[in-house]
Parts: sequence; C-alpha cells; structure tokens
Amino acid sequence: MPAILSLAPVEGALKTILEAGIEAIRKKSLKMTSYLMYLVDETLSRQMYDFTIGTPREAERRSGHVAIEHKEGMRITEALRTRGVVPDFRPPNIIRAAPIPLYNTYYEIWKFVQQLREIIDKKSTSNFQRSER
Repeated sequence: MPAILSLAPVEGALKTILEAGIEAIRKKSLKMTSYLMYLVDETLSRQMYDFTIGTPREAERRSGHVAIEHKEGMRITEALRTRGVVPDFRPPNIIRAAPIPLYNTYYEIWKFVQQLREIIDKKSTSNFQRSER
C-alpha cells in the first residue's frame, strides 16, 4: 500500500480530471491528434520528408497518441530529444507523439511538426547512429 504522502499528488490530478470531465478530455484529445495528423499529412508527407501516419484515422479506433512513421525514426527521435522534445520510439520506425489535452496546446503541436521538418531540412539525424535493424 502506498504511503499517504505519496497519494497527495494523485488526489490533485484526479481533481483536475474530474473538473475537466473525461468526455471533454477525450473530445479535445481527438481534436489534438486529428490536428497532428493533419499537419503531418500537409507538411511532412511529401517525398522529401517521407513521414506517414500509422495511427488509425477513425476516431473510435484511435487513442491519445499518434504513430508517425519514418525510415529514420530512431535517429529523428534522438534529434528531438536533444531539442527537449521527448517522444516515445517503437522499433523499427515509429515516433509516437501524445499531445496531452490537459496541458499541451495546439501551438505546441504545430511547433513539434516544425521540429520534425527542421530535423530533416538540416539533416540533424546525421549526428546519430543508424539503427542496426
């Protein structure tokens, strides 16, 4: 059983979730992931960038993250981390981004996509080793 003091932050987080309402959080999550997918499609799907979306497009099949696929996914993830962005990487090529409706903004999502674009434009992945896979 957790110590009582360890549970204090959980109470605050639950209070925030209850105040916002789980339905409103889910609705905003879907809007944020849709926006992220739209930006990737519009900005990064061209051949020079070659990003694709691996997440289902249908809202009822999608959770709160977007799987962004790229052949250099691991190296792009490392380049993002040097810029203070911490996505999740899944081999062999998936960069998972999870905009959090309670505190991320649409501007931050836009900025994230600009970071991806800049990493490719500036060839920032060349600083990192290729995956052995």
